[in-house]
Amino acid sequence: MNNLAKPSFDGVAYKRGKPEGASPAGVARAFGRLRNRLLVNSLRSLIVGSRLRLSMILVCSLIFWTGLFGLFYGGFEFLSAYIALTDTVLEYLFGVFFLSLLVMLFFSTGIIVHTGLFQSREAAFLLSGPASPDRIFAHKFVEAIAFSSWGFLLLGSPLMVAYGLTAGVSGWFYVIFLAYLLAFVVIPGSLGAVASVLVANFLPRRQKSVLAVLSVGSIVAAVIWIARAWKTPGEPFSEDWLDGMLGKLAFSQHALLPSRWMSAGLVASARGEWSSGLFYLFVLVAHAGLAYLIAAVIARDLYRPGYGRVQGGRSSRRRGRLSRLDAPFHRLFPFIPPPIRILILKDIRTFLRDPAQWSQFLIFFGLLGFYFVNIRKLGYDVQSPYWRNLLSLLNLSVTALILSTFTSRFIFPMLSLEGRNFWVLGLLPLERASILWGKFAFSVGISLVASEGLVILSDLQLRIEPAMVALHMGVVAILCLGLSGISVGLGARLPNLKEDDPSKIAAGFGGTLNLLVSLLFILTIIGSLAVPCHLYFAGREHDGAGVNMLSLGQFRAWMGLAVATSLVVGVMGIVIPLRIGINAFRKMEF
Repeated sequence: MNNLAKPSFDGVAYKRGKPEGASPAGVARAFGRLRNRLLVNSLRSLIVGSRLRLSMILVCSLIFWTGLFGLFYGGFEFLSAYIALTDTVLEYLFGVFFLSLLVMLFFSTGIIVHTGLFQSREAAFLLSGPASPDRIFAHKFVEAIAFSSWGFLLLGSPLMVAYGLTAGVSGWFYVIFLAYLLAFVVIPGSLGAVASVLVANFLPRRQKSVLAVLSVGSIVAAVIWIARAWKTPGEPFSEDWLDGMLGKLAFSQHALLPSRWMSAGLVASARGEWSSGLFYLFVLVAHAGLAYLIAAVIARDLYRPGYGRVQGGRSSRRRGRLSRLDAPFHRLFPFIPPPIRILILKDIRTFLRDPAQWSQFLIFFGLLGFYFVNIRKLGYDVQSPYWRNLLSLLNLSVTALILSTFTSRFIFPMLSLEGRNFWVLGLLPLERASILWGKFAFSVGISLVASEGLVILSDLQLRIEPAMVALHMGVVAILCLGLSGISVGLGARLPNLKEDDPSKIAAGFGGTLNLLVSLLFILTIIGSLAVPCHLYFAGREHDGAGVNMLSLGQFRAWMGLAVATSLVVGVMGIVIPLRIGINAFRKMEF
């Protein structure tokens, strides 16, 4: 009878229906089978139910990989033509590249580990079971490494392939690169996991503030370093300039940095010095093991108390400071109906309370603004009218693409995130359509402020004619209105009310369709403007050679047609998605 009362399953011993204990190996096997089952189910669901999303992922990844490969390959060829590509120069370049990836992996893995350990429902379920805290940490750590390191593979593989083709390395170089990659990602991932557990224990009420401070500090440090590198004296690619630039990159060659071990080992392996290559690989593997061991020990002792502190500190936070925005907002926009004004204020507060939203917004638009501010240092403002107008259109396109990323990532999921709390909005004495108009106004307002400022700054730096500046401002206004209408309308037509993670909502079928429609909208608007501009200014560029593609009169006529096309497509981009969204939202039951 005693034997029958103690069945064993996956290393977990039971006594009278209750777990008596769990062997570490059994728990590890159970978690391994769980991850495999989740992976198989996710792939099956992706293939059967989200073929559009899968196709988009594969096509975009292929385009991105090919573009990066061409960029790196062209860069190596260009440097070979002007600079003797010594191993020292390559080690500096690789050192900066891998150091940048190390910082990004630290943040991304830390955020994913923190979300999985302290904010997911699965964590609460796992903590109630027989698994020890360090085993739960190992399970979530493997998931976080898998999620965060695929980007590293997507960025690093085209660099290594381009370098290998340029340097003529053997096939074993690519094999050892994969071993370097696996060891390298564990170090920043472990450090990020340690930081997330420590923040949960010692700053449980200031988690987002810590993330915001670290993010802003990293951005400021990067901007300061880029500004200093920009001011390197001497003619670009001259010997003095190269010496000065390498001096400013010397920090990436510190002997204790994993990026230094990786760059030195890969360069040695490319030269066929396998003893040095394997030495640096073993150094990297040893430190990766040590970093993970430290993270596992800290998680074993601090994960469970940290989880309790995070859950206990959520409800007592004060958020009264954002109410200072209410009075100025009401005075600035008295023409907006009061109920819609209140809804816009709610969305503004939600945006400001979430560092994941405003920090990404600042990073994207801030880096673009930094580039526009320094356009004249590149000498683009003294180029011919053809090149200045071409650059202004490219800058306009980049601004529109970033804007579409913002609306797809943050505006599209907004209505889905209201799903479980919609009963609160339903108590308000207003129609459901007003809720969508409020989100549309919020999206248009924040998009216009950022995009118009960037495009005006770019055109002023490039010394574009005032008429073209005014035209670009009008195009940006159409893009902001259209992209906002598409995201709000499709977000109401294709909501995901069961999901509370905005990134997963944006990555679903509705989010993918929204991104495709947004890209098509941008291509139509900017394409109709770019074609006559290119033909006219290219004709002026080669006027002396007898080439005249468009006369001034024909250019004005084509521009009038382009503006009319943009207006019609812009109105369609606003009216059709919003009408579809409002009709679907009125019929929706919560």
